[in-house]
Amino acid sequence: MIHLFMKTGIFSARYGVALALSALISSFSVGAQDSAEKVALPEVVVTASRFARPVKEVLADVTVIDRQQIEESGATTVLQLLSVQPGLQVGGFNAGGDKVYIRGGEARMTGLLIDGVRVGGQDGNQVGGGVNWELVPLRDIERIEIVRGPSSVLYGADAMAGVVQIFTRKGQQGFHPSLSFGAGSYNTQKVTAGARGGVGDWDYAFSIASSQTDGFDTYKSVAHTPTTEGSNNNDAGLRLGYQLNDAHRIDITSSQNRLQYRSVDIYGNNNYEDTTTNGNLQASSASWHARWSDTLNSTVRASRSMTSYMSNTYPAWDYFTVLDGVSADAQWKGLGGLWSSFVERKKDAFSAAENYSYGALSNTAIDSSRSVNAMGLGYTTTVGASEFQLNARRDDDSVYGPNSTGVLSYAYAVTPAVRFGASTGTSYRTPTLEQLLGYYGSTSLSPESGRSNELSLAYAQSASQARLVYYSNVYSNLLSSGTTSCSAGQFCWYNVDAASVEGATLSGAHSLGRVRLTGSLDLLNPRNNATGKYLSLRARQVAVLGAEIPWNDWVFGAEIQDVGASFDNADNSTVNQAYTLLNLRAVYNLDRDWSVSMRINNASDQSYQQVSGYSTAGCNFFTTLQWAPK
Repeated sequence: MIHLFMKTGIFSARYGVALALSALISSFSVGAQDSAEKVALPEVVVTASRFARPVKEVLADVTVIDRQQIEESGATTVLQLLSVQPGLQVGGFNAGGDKVYIRGGEARMTGLLIDGVRVGGQDGNQVGGGVNWELVPLRDIERIEIVRGPSSVLYGADAMAGVVQIFTRKGQQGFHPSLSFGAGSYNTQKVTAGARGGVGDWDYAFSIASSQTDGFDTYKSVAHTPTTEGSNNNDAGLRLGYQLNDAHRIDITSSQNRLQYRSVDIYGNNNYEDTTTNGNLQASSASWHARWSDTLNSTVRASRSMTSYMSNTYPAWDYFTVLDGVSADAQWKGLGGLWSSFVERKKDAFSAAENYSYGALSNTAIDSSRSVNAMGLGYTTTVGASEFQLNARRDDDSVYGPNSTGVLSYAYAVTPAVRFGASTGTSYRTPTLEQLLGYYGSTSLSPESGRSNELSLAYAQSASQARLVYYSNVYSNLLSSGTTSCSAGQFCWYNVDAASVEGATLSGAHSLGRVRLTGSLDLLNPRNNATGKYLSLRARQVAVLGAEIPWNDWVFGAEIQDVGASFDNADNSTVNQAYTLLNLRAVYNLDRDWSVSMRINNASDQSYQQVSGYSTAGCNFFTTLQWAPK
């Protein structure tokens, strides 16, 4: 049965939706039953408010992927972990085009932080700017936090639709080395080494990794050399901590990832020889955490990230983005609630080389920067069964001047296990420096702005959780690109009057003894209000079902992703068909210190595409042998 619907594609999105609904409704019905085994919830979450709060007190729609989940997933990339999370869609067609969409917002509206460091690009490698996900390694991560919904009020223009924050592992007393070897399909190989430790008031963690793959043919309709698109990756990370005393701590983090990859030159500028690109991501920070009293604490942080791309074939191009930040946060308990405040300064610098395509100028030389000064204030209070949260922020952009955003959230505990929530908020995003100053850009572009409304119903008791969220987002001055609104039919960037995304997410989990079941269903209606067409590259329905089964020294897991059809272009003339993926995984503990993890992606070898013309991987596997003395 599984083989049939996987191989033929008969298991379309509508059947996946029905199956996901029935599984999640079952979670509700059995959730009231007593269970001896409690579900482990993360103790605190940071990203939803810029400081640590118990997860049960957070009003935002949040998911935390902890260290155990990361290890047992067998995932080899951050995107594999994100692709099965509620409210998220992951798409792309090669190493330079991976995208993460939160609740149907544009990919550039998803913000990324690594240990508090803002990461992203102003460049055209990610068309329209945003996060260069292919440069984010899955290495030595403690947890990943996902916040869905407008987060500009906390993190500025980068987080218009939501934010993902990655926290790397801290050191601990003693010496704890680790070593892993991995191999898999497409001649993929990876070696990772690291250690965590601490002496006295100092602690440290470091790791290095190197990997390579021959890749697969990503664009089969064009003959090209070589026939597969491979990559080489080297990354390293270091984290130092010093505990001055019980109330003060200093942390220093630094990481670097270098990726060289090939991509198909579909326009034939290089006689159909693959273009080789070198990408680099660096992220560093220094932070001081202080607890001044039982009611007052603060964090001061200075950070820098650098993203660069350079090709070595015609037409040669290079992009270089530096994001600097300095911030000071404070939290105080008083006047009947919890107060939070921050001030920060951000500076974006971007440079690009002039290049030519078909003998004509295709990008002007750019060397420019801009800055933003911001301040924010938040207040949370509880009155009986009701909780209120208000956040406000004001940005002063050196290009666009002042802008204010705000979010008002409310939650009511219907019973100890059931909570109703509602929120409304605003968000914004400014055009990138390339969109303003590049050959296809214009200084007359307006910032994008958004208004979002959300209703939620959450249930959590014993071994069961479920959450239903309805949201409605309206974006004004949405940035788009093409030729229809440009002079002389030339490609350019321009503002769309308005676009809207209305949707609902149902997610749940339930433990049956030691067996863990999870599921989610996303329904989406992303529209260009001016044309009535659907926004491109977003499936209107996605269902994910998962199961995890421990057995002796094994942990087995499976995921089914059922992704509906999406339109490839703005005029909806090209369709990317629905598809269903089956992913399998297993972890085996050889002894106290050694373990083996295995993962099979697309186990039924489905043929599908996320972007017209670009192929995706068939059935592929990866196995990792890890040594980590306890």
